[in-house]
Amino acid sequence: MDPLTYAVFSFILVAGVTYVGGVLLFRWWSPVQRERLQQPQPKDEASSIVRWEDRTKAGWQRTLERLARALGPRDSARLSRARQRLVWAGYHDPRAARFFIGAKVGCAIVFGYAYTLYGIAIQQALPHVLPVSFILTVLGFLLPNFWLYNRTRARQRDVVNALPDVLDLLMVCVEAGMGFNAAVARVAEQPQMRQSPLHQELLRMHQEVRAGRPRPEALRALGERTGVREMKTVVGAFIQTEQLGTSLGKTLRIHADFARVQRRFRAEERAHVVPVLMLFPTVLFLLPAFVLVIMAPALLKLVKVLQAMGGIR
Repeated sequence: MDPLTYAVFSFILVAGVTYVGGVLLFRWWSPVQRERLQQPQPKDEASSIVRWEDRTKAGWQRTLERLARALGPRDSARLSRARQRLVWAGYHDPRAARFFIGAKVGCAIVFGYAYTLYGIAIQQALPHVLPVSFILTVLGFLLPNFWLYNRTRARQRDVVNALPDVLDLLMVCVEAGMGFNAAVARVAEQPQMRQSPLHQELLRMHQEVRAGRPRPEALRALGERTGVREMKTVVGAFIQTEQLGTSLGKTLRIHADFARVQRRFRAEERAHVVPVLMLFPTVLFLLPAFVLVIMAPALLKLVKVLQAMGGIR
């Protein structure tokens, strides 16, 4: 094949792979949040977010709860830790800890028998059944922990990113003459804001205060439910402002500016890491193609010269 044909074919192959990869990445990991382009759909939420059903309706939930009660830990301290982690992930139902433990036990059982069932399905004796089944059992038991960790990280990241905007809205409402409770209700009860984890927690705090819970206690519970250090700092400032009688508007303005600066620093830090992350796919995918395009004509000419000289038969 002609060297020019090699070069053109390599260029078309690299361009096609790059185009397809870019389209797939843009489709699966779009930088534009699609929900921001959609019209907000009002939801009929007659029940309060601080209440939950006393009885489990779904059959799979009852199964998980039975597994947790039969095979799960009975130590109240471990259940409390699991419940706290689930609250950070956004699951406030007290039964969520039982469901989570039941899911861990169920995944361990399913993964543990998967290798054996596969051997039965193909009607063949598989090697190393016990070690592989043990490894799959451990993997299935730890898989829900991995899922919960990722969900907690994503939720806390959303809370931290939404904090400056929420503080700005609270500052505007307070400086317009509204009280703190009225400002929180005004910000949290917006229909288009119901999907944000921070707005959901603010709405929960507002309903707790309306139900009779003291405001400092409700604020501290808000900081504990999010598990975010920045939110705990803001909550502490709110409580201190209320105790000392200082201006809430100035406090909101200072913390809103600080949170906005911190968000910009986090964005700049992630932007500085991008070139390092792009280095690996560049070396892995583009560098071999560039080397092939540059060196292929010279190598082909060298092969022809060696064949003419009788070096290669």
